[in-house]
Amino acid sequence: KNPQAKEKEKSETEEKSIAVDEELKSILIVDDKQINLKILFGLLGEEYDIITTLDGHEVFEIVEEEHIDLILLDIAMPNIDGYKVCKLLKENPKTKDIPIIFITAKTDEESIEKAYDIGGADYITKPFKPKELLSKIKKELLVVDLIGNLENKIKLEVERNRQQEIAMVQQNRLAQMGEMIGAIAHQWRQPLNVISTSIQNLKYDYKDGYLNDEKFVKEFIDKQKETIRFMSNTIDDFRNFFRVDKDKQEFKVKKATQSVLDMLSAQLEEYAIGISIQGDEFEYYGLVSEYQQVALNIITNAKDALLENNTENPNIEIIIEDGEVTIQDNAGGIPKDILDRVFEPYFTTKEQGKGTGMGLYMSKMIIVDNMSGELRVVNGKNGAIFTIDFSKNRETKDA
Repeated sequence: KNPQAKEKEKSETEEKSIAVDEELKSILIVDDKQINLKILFGLLGEEYDIITTLDGHEVFEIVEEEHIDLILLDIAMPNIDGYKVCKLLKENPKTKDIPIIFITAKTDEESIEKAYDIGGADYITKPFKPKELLSKIKKELLVVDLIGNLENKIKLEVERNRQQEIAMVQQNRLAQMGEMIGAIAHQWRQPLNVISTSIQNLKYDYKDGYLNDEKFVKEFIDKQKETIRFMSNTIDDFRNFFRVDKDKQEFKVKKATQSVLDMLSAQLEEYAIGISIQGDEFEYYGLVSEYQQVALNIITNAKDALLENNTENPNIEIIIEDGEVTIQDNAGGIPKDILDRVFEPYFTTKEQGKGTGMGLYMSKMIIVDNMSGELRVVNGKNGAIFTIDFSKNRETKDA
């Protein structure tokens, strides 16, 4: 944009800002005496947008149709008194936050106390002092502005936190996707080698005349089909793992855990990490893919700890019992000074670039907030012990 266009845009923005700042506050004055309405209108009319009514019943129609910032309310009125009007306004969620200043000839303590008890913001007796009235009106309107600004700030902060949480979820999901891609690479290495070797040997099989043997050809085709089926199932597992479940359902916890182990098995075997799972099956109501993400994260962390510490005879043991899933390793445990911090966001002991610090934080959120369970960690005799506890809320079925 050229300088003139920028200056024009700036000027228009400033004008809009000034217009907002100079927008008059709206005050509703309720009094059954016309003379009182005229006096108050003459005092306040230049500084505020004034609406008046002689009838307390009309107040409810006015607040439905107009934006009212403050109400000046008489008490002694025919048909419906000011106390009743105030009480009904305070009972309505849409009008309960409008400040009400009683302005009345009643000076006894009982009347004053009753006005405050039913929600009045302030109380002024007639004949009033103009400066006192103006001061109290400005004070109440300032409070309204402060509350409005605070509510806006809270809304902005809540939205900012929500966006940050979404970003954290996505960051953690991408990290887990990286882990899964690595697992698939390991899973596919062996079957790809099998297919590659079989294809390379075809020319020798041809020379030896085996391709004329129907039984040999059938066995060859069946073997390759089985290998390809295994690879296809791996892709299905990967897709299901990252499927966004919308509805909770009963799922078999041991079966879901075994599925994670199947995806990681080749990777764990390459590093000679022993893995075992034992215990009885049980069912739980929740999102199976989210549970599997938690299990993947804990098992992957255990694998990383075993490799980092060069643990002899590395092993990961999973025990499923009484509605709990316990995952423990023999990597030596988590240092005591950071044990209480492992579920904090962005906290990691891994080298830069090797961990986001979000895995265990998100795991805790999933288990506690999304699945009504508990996730805790302690150090055992040989290493860390993570427990996913569904015992308090699980609905058991015969497996």
